[in-house]
Amino acid sequence: MKLKFAILTIVICLSALSCREQVEPQSIAGYIIDTPNSNLIILSVPDSIPSERRYTINDDTQFSGGGIVEGNIAEVIYMPAEDGEQPIAQSVVADVTYPRIIGHWVTDKDDDLQIELLLQPHGRIKQNKPEGTLLFESWQLTGEENTITLHGTLSLPPQREPKDKSKDRLKEDDEQEFIPQRQEKRFSVVARLAYDEEGNTEQHKVLIITTDKGRTSKLYPAWE
Repeated sequence: MKLKFAILTIVICLSALSCREQVEPQSIAGYIIDTPNSNLIILSVPDSIPSERRYTINDDTQFSGGGIVEGNIAEVIYMPAEDGEQPIAQSVVADVTYPRIIGHWVTDKDDDLQIELLLQPHGRIKQNKPEGTLLFESWQLTGEENTITLHGTLSLPPQREPKDKSKDRLKEDDEQEFIPQRQEKRFSVVARLAYDEEGNTEQHKVLIITTDKGRTSKLYPAWE
């Protein structure tokens, strides 16, 4: 009887241990820092310790969504690894809009307002046109497919207040030269990626910027 009880106890303990050791897949989302080779993906995970996470990619790793591009948002589903070992990515889901937006964009040469932008990874913008008045500084995904937000600064000419003749003139020794300053106004505009009537390909895509007043500008890929 004691032997049967001991065996039953061992079986129960082994079953409990087996349940505890059963590992479930985990997921994590972040920004792609790099893919130095075909066997590795490195993520930057904000507010996480460590903030840099590395995952092994193998033939069984499944990819969906957009391209594995530097700066793109991606979710990695992986199996936890033993201490000292690198987790293996079971699947990687990346944002579809990001790789479509990255690149060199220009307006048509006949447009009144000439815009030339290079949308770079991590929300950076390099601007060639226009100069001085309209400055695009950064861009970001909105969560809606094929839609981004552009942020920047609009530099407006100074406003001169109408002269009030009823005011007494200041004494000459109290007068100071007034130098009008340009007014700077922050702006955010929505830009949507679309395709012209000729086809749904890279050569036929167009980026449409729409202001809050309903004005639009169309930018096209600048093929080097």
